[in-house]
Amino acid sequence: MGECELCGAVKVGVRQVPTGKTTVTACARCVEKMNLGPKKEAPGLARARTMRAAPRRSSSSTFMASGPKELADDFHKRIASARSAQNMSQQQLAKKMAETVNVIKSAESGKRPTDTVVRKFERILSIELMVARSAEETRHVSAGPQRGMTFGDYLNNLE
Repeated sequence: MGECELCGAVKVGVRQVPTGKTTVTACARCVEKMNLGPKKEAPGLARARTMRAAPRRSSSSTFMASGPKELADDFHKRIASARSAQNMSQQQLAKKMAETVNVIKSAESGKRPTDTVVRKFERILSIELMVARSAEETRHVSAGPQRGMTFGDYLNNLE
């Protein structure tokens, strides 16, 4: 026999019941009224716990794949000019591609589309968006025993 912390009843049978982030001592009446009894597990939750995580699929078809070709720097200009050359609105192009207008708008504003969308643009507009990968020029400063590169050294290299 004890005292219920919820309703204040004295000399009643009580038990520890979790509520929120704490545990309180409550009588059977409060447990029933406030639905503080043990919760049933959601259907499928036990099964989900026992199942192993499904293997993740490769996202190579979703994002720009690394290969011998890359998306052209001016892809958004190519898309917009090809669409206007065919007298097509963004809505019409979206319908032909089975995509939303927002996909067309974002691609024309310069946001990189997925590989699937790039292929659709190329096929429907008869344009080439994937171009041969260009070699990027990089300069390395040797870490010799003297000193690092200064702004003066950089300016001298420009001349």
